[in-house]
Amino acid sequence: MANKVDSAEAVSKVTNSAIEKSQEIFAKSTAASEKFVEGLIEVNASAFKGAEVVAKKAYDNYVSNVTTSFDDAKALAKSADVAEFVKTASSTVTKSAETYSTQGKELAELSQKIFKDNLEMTKKFYASAFKAA
Repeated sequence: MANKVDSAEAVSKVTNSAIEKSQEIFAKSTAASEKFVEGLIEVNASAFKGAEVVAKKAYDNYVSNVTTSFDDAKALAKSADVAEFVKTASSTVTKSAETYSTQGKELAELSQKIFKDNLEMTKKFYASAFKAA
């Protein structure tokens, strides 16, 4: 009988130990998962913020260009003769092309900077996440 009691106690100890270790592993993996998800949220928030900055810049360009287009149309409408109309139209087209080119360049540079910054942040995040694992 003592042998059965000793065996039952041994099984109970092993079982309790296994349960404790499982709980520890679960707690560690849960904490690591939560930390990983928090990091992903940070990376995504940064990407969305960058996209918001680019979208705002593009929208500001759009508003400026629409306003300028109406001003240019008003200037064309005030032309007294064909020569003045052609001169105004030529000037307007040249000015608009330069503006669009500058805006495109600025938007591309801004996008590239934001992408690069987010890429660096993402690299650091994944490097630390996989290093911890």
